Amino acid sequence: MWDKYLKYIKTICLATEQKADHLDDWRDRLFISGLAFLLPFCLIALIPGLIMAYISNHIAIFIFDSSAFIISVIAALVPGIRLKFRKWAIFLIFYGTGASLIFFVGNYGPGLMYLLSVSLLMILFLPSKQAFISFYLNLFTCTVFSLLIYFKIIVYLPNLPNPDLLHWITVSANLIFLSAVFSFLIPKLFSRLENSLREQYSLQEKLKLRTIKLKESLNEVETKNKELEHFTFVVSHDLQEPLRMVSGFMQLLKKKYSDSLDEKANTYISYAVDGAGRMRELILDLSEYSRINKITEEPERVDPSHILKNLKLTFQSEITAKKAEITSGPLVPILSHASFFSLLIQNLLGNALKYSDPNRPPVIHLSMEEREEDYLFQVSDNGIGIDSDYFDKIFVLFQRLHNKNIGRGTGMGLAIVKKITEILGGDIWVASEVGIGTTFTFTHPKYPSSK
Repeated sequence: MWDKYLKYIKTICLATEQKADHLDDWRDRLFISGLAFLLPFCLIALIPGLIMAYISNHIAIFIFDSSAFIISVIAALVPGIRLKFRKWAIFLIFYGTGASLIFFVGNYGPGLMYLLSVSLLMILFLPSKQAFISFYLNLFTCTVFSLLIYFKIIVYLPNLPNPDLLHWITVSANLIFLSAVFSFLIPKLFSRLENSLREQYSLQEKLKLRTIKLKESLNEVETKNKELEHFTFVVSHDLQEPLRMVSGFMQLLKKKYSDSLDEKANTYISYAVDGAGRMRELILDLSEYSRINKITEEPERVDPSHILKNLKLTFQSEITAKKAEITSGPLVPILSHASFFSLLIQNLLGNALKYSDPNRPPVIHLSMEEREEDYLFQVSDNGIGIDSDYFDKIFVLFQRLHNKNIGRGTGMGLAIVKKITEILGGDIWVASEVGIGTTFTFTHPKYPSSK
């Protein structure tokens, strides 16, 4: 209930305000919070005032107390009033309370305390440039009362002694002095807070600008990626047709005129056909690499053993030709993206078959280990191996380290593997020994996210 009450008063009081300086905004919210607490206390303070008015038969006290409470309610709860008018209404009520205590009661102790308290409130709740308003107001109030006392215009309640003017001036001078000190001191104390708020505001503005620039850069990169993907698709599609024509006509030339050409000419034709075939493979791999983009779908249940079974059928002709053996350890279903994970395993198996040792049948093994936050997969083979000097290069585009006579390839398979691994949220590395074999190890998070 109290939270709703506070929220309602803040909504009402701040409805007409523009975005303020951070220190002024802090002052405004502090004032509104104080105003919310002030209303219940005003209602309580109204009771002794009414009792005193009844006992002393002074209707003026009753009128003043009732008016002060009504003005406080209006200042807090009536919408459409500028916040600075609400502040001045409360300040004047406090000043009026202090003045009425001095005028009606003749005891300027409580009255001057009210004047001093409102001086502090004005310094806190008004901008720093207006800090000395309270000093001038207190100076004016004390001067007026001094004159009223001097000319004996003030009429006190019966049976109360007439205050001595010198005594009044002594006490009110203390009030004026304290008002001047507070008017100078408190803004100085707030200067550090103001600087801190301004620094925070400046950092927030810089962060907003950098966030906007980052979003613009990300949008630009996404646009460029789409353009590059479209360009790659168009290029790969348009280049394949002339390559087929070159390859087809070269083969036709060799078939029809091989008897008329010497051995060197036939060799050149074979080089041209082979080059066209390699170029077509390169274009297809490049097209496939460009299509591997960020994941937008939610992860699903993926069974590595089922994927491995399907890939054995895919590589069946090569497995048969090389008498290869593909085995696996225990494989459990995981949360992943089937198309990406399948392409990852396919490229690793294809790489192991492609670069197998010609002197022995390939033996390829897929293993899986469950860890605390991810899964560790390994694809091991007994192929020709990789020199350790090239471990950092094999995942780079178009890096083909082996002799072209050992196996055909474009040098993009492992680049595709690395890109997929990173998209899935994992990492990949290699361990190998020339003539012994190679082991590719990659991680896969247990709970992948859509990127």
